[in-house]
This record gives sequence, structure tokens and C-alpha cells, in this order.
Amino acid sequence: MGCRTSRGELLRWVHEVALNHTGDDCLNWPFGKVQDGYGSMKVNGKTVRAHRYICKLAHGTPPTAEHHSAHSCGKGHEGCVSPNHLSWKTRTENEADKLEHGTRSRGERNGNANLTESDVREIIAIKGTVPQRKIAAMFGVTRGAINSIYTGKSWAWL
Repeated sequence: MGCRTSRGELLRWVHEVALNHTGDDCLNWPFGKVQDGYGSMKVNGKTVRAHRYICKLAHGTPPTAEHHSAHSCGKGHEGCVSPNHLSWKTRTENEADKLEHGTRSRGERNGNANLTESDVREIIAIKGTVPQRKIAAMFGVTRGAINSIYTGKSWAWL
């Protein structure tokens, strides 16, 4: 049977520990986390991500509702809530940071990928010499997947 942390203890930790953290090192959320590793807490009866709540306290309200609380350290998935590592960024800026940190699940790292980077390089190499439907059959994917590779809609960085 799991233990529950009192709301008062969570908020005390946020205000006394997290908001006073001045080091360059990560400060990891010591309480409940969601499946992807990010800290989670309840505020006014609503479940919120701890890093977003702390970013709001440390840096003010996000410029727009679409802004993300982004991690400069790339360790949000490990539960980092250091105010020095958090800032408001657009989705595009946050995704660019993830690429830089190596934490974005693209290519083979994407759990839904049916092809490897080696497969895609081979597909690109035979472009124009074998019909797309045959290439699709060779690799066990749809013709649309092959077309997406050729038009740059997927695997565009290769």
C-alpha cells in the first residue's frame, strides 16, 4: 500500500527547497511522478506537472497558454524541477531543445517506428530504381510510408 504525501509537505518543499535552489545542478522532484518521469502534484484539486508549477512561481505566468515549461538541462524526464533550468518556450523551441539534448524520440527511438535508420538509408539509395510498392513490400511498410520518406515528411534529417 502506497503512502500519500500531504499537500502541505509538497507546497512546503516547493517554497522552501525548490524555489531557493540556486545551484547549477538538477534538483529532482522527490515525490510522485507520472509514467514518463515528470513530477506530478495536486494544486487546488487539479493534477499539474511539478516543473510547470515551479516555472510559473519562479518566472511568472507563461506568455501564452501554448508555452511549455522547458528544461535547459534536458532532464525533465528524470524529474528535474530546478528553477534555473526552467523557462517558458514555444513548442517549436522546446522540440529543438529536445533534439539538442538527445531526448526527442525520433527515428528508431520512436516506439512506433517500423524502420531503422539503416533501412531508411537503403530506401533512399534505391529511390527511382525500384517501384515504391515493391520497396514497401520489401520493408513491410505501406507505400505511403515510402512516399513520406521520399518527400521529407518523415526521416527528413537523413
